[in-house]
Amino acid sequence: MTTAELILWYSSLFLQLLVCALAFWRRLYLRLPVFTIYLTVLVAREAFIYWVYHSAGYTSRLAFFSFWITQTVLLAARAAAIGELAWNAARAYAGFRIVLKLVVTGIILTLLLGAAFEAVANASHLPLFVLSVERDLELTAAVVLVVLLALSAHYEVPVHTTQRLIASGLLAYSLVQVLNNSISRQWLDSYFHSWAVIRAASFHAALVVWLVALRKPLPVPAKAAPAPDIGSLAAFMRHGTQVMHELAGRLRRFRRNPQK
Repeated sequence: MTTAELILWYSSLFLQLLVCALAFWRRLYLRLPVFTIYLTVLVAREAFIYWVYHSAGYTSRLAFFSFWITQTVLLAARAAAIGELAWNAARAYAGFRIVLKLVVTGIILTLLLGAAFEAVANASHLPLFVLSVERDLELTAAVVLVVLLALSAHYEVPVHTTQRLIASGLLAYSLVQVLNNSISRQWLDSYFHSWAVIRAASFHAALVVWLVALRKPLPVPAKAAPAPDIGSLAAFMRHGTQVMHELAGRLRRFRRNPQK
């Protein structure tokens, strides 16, 4: 690893630990459990890769497969975290949920269809396979996040600042990776170190945005209205029924003897 890669790697690990610790301190797992799991997987993956590099060597076959397989796991976890953000934003709004579901489904099917064909063509070359899938999935993620933020603003759906900043960090990282992976697919061997540096630097930016998002305690969710007292309600209805019966009886007596 080059000096720049080592510096970025250690600083990235520090920022990841800080963001993960802050997420648990703020109890983010109660609001965004999937995103919290993603942060935990990030730290666990960095610790595992560190062990592999120091035990088997940076250029070993174990390091090669460990890097690309764990990269695929991270990609799936990030996709799940983006889905969680979209679900949380649309959960309380049926109309917005339907629009978001239709738009996002169409985008995902269109982009992933192209990713599937390209992945099959590069299946024999693991790095190109992962880069092809990652590039198109990152493009899908970026488009989904843009649609989520745009539709929430258009329909005036309240999205808390913490979730909006988390989505912005994911969006910025995805956009950089789309461009980075597109270039590296053409010149993987000669561009690999630059690819790694750009990837690490862009993820640093996302981590800083998430630190800003978690700098303050999360707002306390609004409490649901207390359930009505069924016993008091039943007693009130019985009293009302009794009053109506007495009134009806008086009207009947009045009709029989109007002079009284």
